[in-house]
Amino acid sequence: MFRVPASLGLAYVVRVKEEQERTLYARQSLYVGIRRDWSSGSKILLVKKNTQGDSVIIGSATLGKIVELDALNNGEKKLCLENNWYGKMVFAMLARFLPAVSVSETPLAGKHPALLHGLAITEDELSEIESLASSKIIT
Repeated sequence: MFRVPASLGLAYVVRVKEEQERTLYARQSLYVGIRRDWSSGSKILLVKKNTQGDSVIIGSATLGKIVELDALNNGEKKLCLENNWYGKMVFAMLARFLPAVSVSETPLAGKHPALLHGLAITEDELSEIESLASSKIIT
């Protein structure tokens, strides 16, 4: 498999489930099941389905670190094993977009929604998408 180093200016799209959103912003972390070339400083675009079933971008993040399964406490390990996650992303910075930005209004509009999770995008695409957010709450 070809892997592009994060240093080449890539960012990633990660899908957030409805039930994960509150803990994402409260704990500034997200359990993850897909593997990519994550590294400290990687940029992440956070996407979820809204109540109408459309994909919307709820925010962006800067990755602080990935905590692998063996470094998690027993409760977190159990949760990860039950959900087929391999670890936890801990964010150095999180921005919530208010209101959320519809994927259909972004450069990602032509992508099939199922293929968004884990998608690598350029820093330029990320910047363009972030500029579409009317307001941001940064934590």
